[in-house]
Amino acid sequence: MTENTNKPSRPNNRNNNRKRPPSANKKRPNNNNNNRNRRNKALSPSRILQKYDNLMEQYIVARKKFFEMFGKDAKKQVEKVERNYNTALKSLRDFEVNLKEDWQKKVLEEKIDAYPADRQYSESREIEPKGDIVAFTGTFEDPHLLPTQKAEAWADDTEESEGTIEDYQKYKGQ
Repeated sequence: MTENTNKPSRPNNRNNNRKRPPSANKKRPNNNNNNRNRRNKALSPSRILQKYDNLMEQYIVARKKFFEMFGKDAKKQVEKVERNYNTALKSLRDFEVNLKEDWQKKVLEEKIDAYPADRQYSESREIEPKGDIVAFTGTFEDPHLLPTQKAEAWADDTEESEGTIEDYQKYKGQ
């Protein structure tokens, strides 16, 4: 075993030999609550649009990743990506709903509905635009029910469904 005499010996912990300046020993006050960058800023029209664009970008990225991972075998990864997708969508919707003042809602509405409906083709050919003006609030009848289903009084139905898929297939003759 040979010893290397060219190296000077060093203590194991180099930091022990350093001297701290006296100002470093003073306790610093906890100014976490006074961080100006973390304060909520008043929502100006430009901040509303900036925040909406940011949330929309996060949502689009999360949606892209979710649909790329959809149907894969990596269950935990799919669950994580789906959770991120749902969180991004929820935060986008919450932002839209939580705007408090009318002018804020109007600014966002102008951003979302910036362009009018494209009716150039139908107007130039004098074609009547198809489709009804649809109300999005109120009570609506189910458009998927057949007239015979609408005529039934389902509140009087007390019969329970029983059986297995095999019973159903035998009944159908499959």
